[in-house]
Amino acid sequence: MSALELEDIQGIILRGYGSFVHVKHFIVAVLDADGARGLIGSLAKPLPATVNPAQLAITTAGTWRVKPDYTLNVGFTYEGLSALNVPSALLLQFAPEFAKGAIGNAQKIFDVDASAPANWEGGMGIASNVHGIFSLFARTAHELESRSSELLAAISKSFRLVHCHDGRVLPDGYVHFGYRDGLSQPFLAGGPSPARPYPDLGVNNDGRSPAGDFLLGFENSFGNKYSPGVCDTQLGRNGSFGAFRILKQDVAGFEAYLQSAAPKIGLTADQLAAKFLGRYRSGVPLVLSPNGTCPVPSDRLNMFLYNGLAAGQTQADPKGVACPIGAHIRRGNPRDEIVAGFFTQQARIMRRNVPYGPPFNPEQINDGIERGLIGYFINADFANQFQFLMSQWLNTDNFVGGMISGADPIIGANAATSSVFTVPTSSGASAKVCGFERFVTTRGSAYCFLPSITGLRYIASA
Repeated sequence: MSALELEDIQGIILRGYGSFVHVKHFIVAVLDADGARGLIGSLAKPLPATVNPAQLAITTAGTWRVKPDYTLNVGFTYEGLSALNVPSALLLQFAPEFAKGAIGNAQKIFDVDASAPANWEGGMGIASNVHGIFSLFARTAHELESRSSELLAAISKSFRLVHCHDGRVLPDGYVHFGYRDGLSQPFLAGGPSPARPYPDLGVNNDGRSPAGDFLLGFENSFGNKYSPGVCDTQLGRNGSFGAFRILKQDVAGFEAYLQSAAPKIGLTADQLAAKFLGRYRSGVPLVLSPNGTCPVPSDRLNMFLYNGLAAGQTQADPKGVACPIGAHIRRGNPRDEIVAGFFTQQARIMRRNVPYGPPFNPEQINDGIERGLIGYFINADFANQFQFLMSQWLNTDNFVGGMISGADPIIGANAATSSVFTVPTSSGASAKVCGFERFVTTRGSAYCFLPSITGLRYIASA
């Protein structure tokens, strides 16, 4: 495999930015193409080894000699690349899913009803409003505000600010539904090491993914290259794609449902929450600790399979007695499961999202404050990765050939009239809970291309 050119790859693709807990995304539309290209060119001067560059600069995946106080990255929609005067002949080489964008693909990924583009916030349901997204991460609130002011002053000369949305990492890496997050992420051989000691075990006992699953210009899991007409051009190589999502979480509704449904099948609310996810809220996987009584070291939180046995694993779970087959993590990363589609590791995505809204207070259930997740789901091909995952594994019951009913209980497009979640038992019988609403609603979305530094300079000179 060719060595990764880390200094040419945008940092958000390969880095989790876990210690940059304050986040702000700026959604923009191009007003002045010449001015916008000039700004892009000035930002494409990465200084990854400095603490605070005198000027704003795009952060790369290169090695940091000293950790900076902020990071900055940018992505562009298909309409955005067109507005920046990228040649139409080159634009036509992009995959149709990217060209259609989040709005054109909404029904395929079950962004319907309350999640439909017509209901998205900040004008994001109109394609001409969303040309690009600048994403700023900072280690302190003061740094975020300071750099936000600087960035706004720069972009206001050639872009129109359409929408702005904050995010903030919650203590200890938890999300609003009460689960510890970010434990399972693919990583690339030759890329930055995972920030946490949680090797993500795949079917080959190796958490590394081929570079081409996340970067254009490299061989992917299928043995070829995604976006062949673009991947080896100045614009395409070392770039990636991200589905930017604003996802509202109905935390009060989720907790209320757990409290009401769990006793009906002999579980506590926390036990049903664990069955829904496939992990206890602490992050311990059910496969390794079915009753929650077996301690699991942090470096083994991902060392498990479902049908087979990983090193040190004592019991397989082919029928979902420990971790239900329809559980969220089993759908999102089936490991060695035999599932609809193809080899399970070919549909992996990298999650670069953080919570928004204050921590949920169970003593003030109906406080009227919106909470959720915001950020990118990164992949090299929307059709084979993000959209396949959303349409085939998370939102249908053909995930494992009809062995389960319903959609993902946490993020699926569920309705009270049809939702069902099956909890197998060791006796061979199954318990079921029904009647839950959709707990996650899409509030905004955009399909973005994340160009390399070389790609950004190409855009600047277009």
